[in-house]
This record gives sequence, structure tokens and C-alpha cells, in this order.
Amino acid sequence: MQQSFNFQINNQNLTVTCHPGTSLLTLLRQLGCFSVHRVCDSGDCGACTVWVNDIPIHSCIYPAMRIANQSVTTIEGLSKNGELAPIQQAFLQEQGFQCGFCTPGMIMSAAKLPVASPEELRLALKGNLCRCTGYQAILDSINQFRPQMHTDTHRCDVVADSSIAIGKNIPKQDGTAIVIGKASYTADFVPPGLLHLKVLRSPHPHARIRKINTAAAKTLSGVVAVFTHTDVPRIPYTTAGHAEPVPDPLDHYLLDHKVRFVGDRIAVVVAESVAIAEQACDLIEVDYEILPHVIDPVSAMNGGIVIHDEPESSQIPDRDRNIAGQIFLESGDVEQGFAEADFILENTYNLPAVQHVHLEPHITITWLEADGTLVVRSSTQVPFHCQRLLSQIFNFPLDKIRVYKAQIGGGFGNKQEILSEDICAFATFLTGKPVQWEFTRKEEFTATNSRHAMTIRIKSGVKKDGTFVAQEMEVIANTGAYGNHGQTVVFLSGYIPLGLYRCPNKRFRGFAVYTNTMPAGAFRGYGVTQGTFAMESQVDEIAEKLKIDPVELRQKNIICPGDVINLGRSSADHFNLIGSYAVDECFAKVVQSLGYIPGTRPIVNGSRRRGVGFAVSMQGSGLSKIHVASVKLSLLADGKYELRTGAVDVGTGSDTTLRQIAAQVLGVGVSEISIISGDTKETPFDAGSYASATLYISGQAVKLAAERLRSGQQERSVQVSYAADESTLTFAVQGAEVEVDVETGKIEVLRCVQAIDLGKAINPRICEGQATGGIAMGIGYALMEELLFDQEGRIVNPTLRDYRIPTAADVPPMEIFLIEKADPYGPFGAKGVGEITTNCTAAAIANAVAHATGVRLRQLPMLPERVWQAIASH
Repeated sequence: MQQSFNFQINNQNLTVTCHPGTSLLTLLRQLGCFSVHRVCDSGDCGACTVWVNDIPIHSCIYPAMRIANQSVTTIEGLSKNGELAPIQQAFLQEQGFQCGFCTPGMIMSAAKLPVASPEELRLALKGNLCRCTGYQAILDSINQFRPQMHTDTHRCDVVADSSIAIGKNIPKQDGTAIVIGKASYTADFVPPGLLHLKVLRSPHPHARIRKINTAAAKTLSGVVAVFTHTDVPRIPYTTAGHAEPVPDPLDHYLLDHKVRFVGDRIAVVVAESVAIAEQACDLIEVDYEILPHVIDPVSAMNGGIVIHDEPESSQIPDRDRNIAGQIFLESGDVEQGFAEADFILENTYNLPAVQHVHLEPHITITWLEADGTLVVRSSTQVPFHCQRLLSQIFNFPLDKIRVYKAQIGGGFGNKQEILSEDICAFATFLTGKPVQWEFTRKEEFTATNSRHAMTIRIKSGVKKDGTFVAQEMEVIANTGAYGNHGQTVVFLSGYIPLGLYRCPNKRFRGFAVYTNTMPAGAFRGYGVTQGTFAMESQVDEIAEKLKIDPVELRQKNIICPGDVINLGRSSADHFNLIGSYAVDECFAKVVQSLGYIPGTRPIVNGSRRRGVGFAVSMQGSGLSKIHVASVKLSLLADGKYELRTGAVDVGTGSDTTLRQIAAQVLGVGVSEISIISGDTKETPFDAGSYASATLYISGQAVKLAAERLRSGQQERSVQVSYAADESTLTFAVQGAEVEVDVETGKIEVLRCVQAIDLGKAINPRICEGQATGGIAMGIGYALMEELLFDQEGRIVNPTLRDYRIPTAADVPPMEIFLIEKADPYGPFGAKGVGEITTNCTAAAIANAVAHATGVRLRQLPMLPERVWQAIASH
């Protein structure tokens, strides 16, 4: 029974009616306070923080009824008379945000923190999670707000808007909207008559559906539609957002008569509310034929259980052995190389499945316009790929489908998938009504994608002087129930780490293997992160065995300008090249910053051991030849400019940096250029935000368009398309200092230093933010993050309380060096920087642990118990 009560919100009196079980978060969003974001529904992230009687609380677990006759303040209530509050001004000045989804809650918590030291500040922020920034800019913002604190605040000078835009810290153009809570994300829009969608998911890892009884669900009051595999088109496709021809297996269906992992889709309910849809899902009865299942990829390759036995699926290399993708590449004579080696080292490394934990969940809203156009508002990195796929699935005209993104609350590759748009679109076609599907946090953990778990074996042959003469690498990746991204992730897991070092004889074998677990997919670093951990750990161990300094060994063997980056026998295996090259400067900066001297012994202090470690990595800037970006740039009647681009800003700041490029060419201020982005109706084609491509490829398209518009040919509007012939390489060197307690196995990361050979920093502060965020993600990968599966492939830690990501207290001070040497291929000399920042962290930390303790950890994460056991058995 609903109850009415009075309360005050942002100094306005209201009377509301709600059910006793309603959370304050839900009530506030119903009232239009969309700055209060739903992330965890368990009080573990802080994104929904508001004040009740000036005391910060997590509104997702706070009963709405408790605010009767109380005062509530949201971030919308901080500004007075149009003036930003001091804490908002500080976050805006120091750019304490990227995607901005955590920012309203972060500001509401930060404004009330009773802290007096940097250490206390980091601890006090543990209740507020951020996945983008690495917390460095957030801490700088709070320190700016509290100038009385004596801190080691890192500052980037902000510049006023000017016609000299390249290389300047132009503020992110969405900053004001973010800090006042007005940035509009996908869920912050409620079309009239909106219905809600929920999916019944499989409790079994492998089963055929004999029969589904939906009668009870259909008769529940408030249910509008229920549909199963018998009601939808049976067209195989990949959920991966790739350009055509897609390299992935076509092995996924809207709904299928077979389920392949715990969490697979079975039936769909569309209802007037989320609660009714969930209740209806519970009323659906399913009769299963339980099939044998397999969750280990090696066992899956041995045959006996075929996960994709349906004849309609295609582009599967070996379905009988559950191989969704396979790579075989070789250069030189590997056997001869090992025969010539003075020393051979062979090791196996085990990397876990981890989750993206973008704070905004997958969410899609679909509706039909009066002219029959299907509109898809979605948190997606790939609007145009999504549009094409929906057209193919439903045999619906491409120009009658509009896909667009609102503000995006993080993605990291998980939104390079079409996971919610397909079913949501079908529900709108079926009902004729607007439909919303928002994933729960549990669904994010159990029914989206993970980073590929991998077993990597490396065999290295070297001369006494450390010269590499043979390298052999084998990767077995668990691609889960579906093959999206498996082939390409596995390819890069070997191609990039093996290509990083000069060696005449190389061999790579890679397999993406189906199992009855949640699918793996695209994740920042895209396989290079896993391969880098294995290779950089191996290189450090070679250095230790040969008594060669690890930095010297890397510099001796790393590729140099003029080297051809290929692994294979044909030119088709070559698509990266060295443009600008500042790797030596990167090493020098990191070594100098850490005060490292070759031969330095670990520091012993009681049970604590302190050591340093290094790692290096490279990553391509975009995908050559196939990643296309188009932009339209127009001179408006008022003398200002409008930039239309299909590129997607996932919090990386591309909506700002693309305008900086245009402003530099046109000789105007960034504020003179408006932008429309990521909308298949309003913007020209762009492949989307992935593969570190936006700045390198979309940015070059912007530069070419601006040059053409300024050329004096009397054009007031130009459209340019661009695809890179080859992908230039970005390099990064990272150092880490750690302290290990040998009695407990606990690792504390004391410092992280990263130098990035990025060509030209279009916006240095945005680049630094990418680096600190990438390092923080790497720290989580190294020390704490791991999806845990039971014997049926069910994920047993699907909450932010059980699956830990780094908090501000877990992230050490970070020093970032942007090493600029203009690249001949990128816009104004810039190269991609989004992914490279994550790749080195775990390896640098593992190498530091080995330096400190003499113990080599070859399995991630390096949990205290694993470290302690390794030390005890050493």
C-alpha cells in the first residue's frame, strides 16, 4: 500500500506517495533528479550519494520513507543563484572526472569529508568508486577545495580558450554539465508510455529447451508481452561491434532453443514496470534437457562436448573441438634458433577473467517515430555497427534505424558489443511502444563479457649476451559461450608482445576456445594486456638468470626505427609501423624518476621487502585500412562552426580534443565550435570508439576537413572520410616500486611511474588522465580483480562487495611523463593513448615483487595468500 509524506528537496517542499519498499534513489529519479545514478543497488559505490539533513548517505539502500519531514540535498542543490559551489568549481578546475558517472556522488561525499591529511583523504574516499580517473584528478580537486591541507597536489595549468589549441589543457567541454549534475546519460530520458524489459536467464551451463510455458507470466497484470525463441527471427550474428566483413563467428541469436552458459537468455518479458517484469520472469516455466558442460578450455579442445552444434552458425574454425578462433604465425626457423641459443627459458602464465566495471550499466531505450523510424538511444561505443546489425537481423531498412548515444558512463570495450539493443528493438517492433532495458549490476558481472582468461606458454632462446634468437608463444584463451572478439583478441595477445622485441625466429599459436562460461570480449588493451604480462615477466626472469640488468636487456632487444613489425610469411601479416620513436627517452625518464641504479638490492625492513620493477609495451593506433571515420564541418551563419562526427566520447575527452584539432586549423577558439557526435541520423559514419582509434583516425579526418574548409574554395560545409594506411605504434615504459610483507604476503604499491611515447599530446591533461586511469585498472588486474567460477561456470562474486576494484586507498601516487616526438602519420603528430596505459602495470608490479622477494608470481591476481604461499615454498 502506498503512503504519502512530506519532505524538502533542494530547499523546495514536496509531498510524495510511494510504496514502503521504495529506495530513496528510485524516488529521486522518479522526481527527475537524474544526477543520482544507479550503479550497484548495494551501497558499495557511492554514485548515488546525497545528503539527508546535510549528512551524506547512499540513497540506493536508504528507504524513501525515512526522509519524511527531513531535508534532502542533491548535487542540483549545491549551486546558488547560478554560481557553482566551491567544491564544484574545484572539480571543474582540476577536471576531477572523465565519463562523469561517479562525479555527482563523488562531489557530494567530498564536500563533507572531515579529513586532515592525504592518507586520511584516500581512506575516506573508499566508499566512492571511480573506474576512469585513477583518482589522481579527484584528489587534486578535493585538495584544491581544501587549500589548508598540506599535500603533494599535482596541478595542470588550465588555459583560456584560444586559437592556439594543440598541446593546451583546454577544459573538457562537458565539464560544467557533469559537475552540476546535468549531463544526460541514456537512462535520464523517459519517453511517454515507457515499458520495461527483463530477461529470464538460464540457471544451467548447457541445456536444450524442450518446452517453455509462459501462460502464467502473460496473465500477470501489467505484463504487455512475453516472447521466446519461437517468436523471433533465427539469424546468426556476432555481438562484437566490428566492421564488415566481421572476423568473428556468427554464433549468436536473439533467443535460442539452446543455452550455453549460466546467464544465457531464455525468454523476455515486457511490462509496465521493472518489478512486474521481474515477477513475470519468475512465473515462466522451462523444461530443460540438461547437457554435459565444460568450463576448462583445454578440456573443451579435447572434444566430446560440442557447444555450437547448430548448423546455422558459421565462421567457426573447428566446432568439434570448440575452437572459435585460431592463429598460426611463424617467422624464420624457430628450431634452428633454439639450437643456436646459449640459454632457454620456458614458463607458463595464467591470467584470469576480469570485468570492466564501467559504472553505468548497459542500457537501451527504443521507440518508433511517427514515420516508422526505429530510434535506439543506447550507451554504446559503436552506434553505426549497431545500426547495421539491427538492419540485418530484422531485415529493416538501414535508413529507418537511428542509433545514437547520450553521455556514456564508461565502456572500456564492453560497450563495443550489441548486448541490449537487439532484444529491446524487437520488443518495440512487437509492442509498438517505447521500451527500456537496463542491466542490473549482477547482470553486468554474469551476462555481458569479461577480459579473456588465458594460459600463455612462452619459450625463449637467448645468447649469453642477452640477444634474443628464438621466441615461441602459445595462447589458449577462454572465449566463453560465444566467439565475439576471440580471434582478434588472441591474435593481438601474441602479435604485439612478440613484435616488441627483435628476434629472427618467432612462432605463435593461439586458440580462442568455447566453454560453457560467460563470453569474453573486448577489454582495454585487447589481449595485449595479457600477452604483455607474460612477455615482460619472462624478459625479467631472463635478465635475472643471465645477470643482466632488466632495463639494459630490454633496450638491447627492443625494436627500433626501421624495423618491420611483422610475424608471419606474407605482407598481409604486417599492419603496424614505427612512426615517431622516443622509447629511449621513456626509459630514461622512468629510471631517473625512480632513482634506479642497476644492481640495486631490495630494501629489507623487518618483515617488509621493497623492490622496483619495469615493463614496456606497445599498441597500435587504430586499425589500418578498415577503421573509417567521416566528419562534416560547417561554417554557420553566425560565423561559428559545427562539427559532426560519428566518433563516440566514452569519457576519454574526444569531444574536446577533436574540437581542439579543428580550432587549431581554423584559427578560432574551441568554444567557437559546437559538436554533434555518435548519432547515425545526424552524423556521418565512424567505426566507433575502440582500438585507440578516435584521436588517430577520427582526429585526422577532422584535420583534413578543417584544412579543406579553410582553403578558400568558398565551401561552407565539407565532409571528409579517412582511413589510415597503416597503424603507427605508441610505446609506454612503466616502473613500479612495491613493498611486500613476507609474513602476510600483502603487496603495497608505493609508486607508479609511466612514460608514454605518444607523439604529440593534443590535450596533455586528458592524456595524463588516461594514464592514471589505465594504471589504476592495471593495479586491480595485478592485485585484486578476478571473476570466480564454480563447477558449473556460475560466477560466484557478482557484486562490487565481492569483486573488488581499486579504491582511492589502493592507488599510489603516480607520475606521468608525456614524451613528445611528433609522429608523421597522426594529426599534428599525435598517436593513440587510450589502451597502452593499462598494459604494463601488472608486469611492472610482478617484476617489482620478484626484485623485492626473489619470488616469481606467474598467476594473477597476486593475492596475499598466493604471495605468502610462493614465499613459503621458495
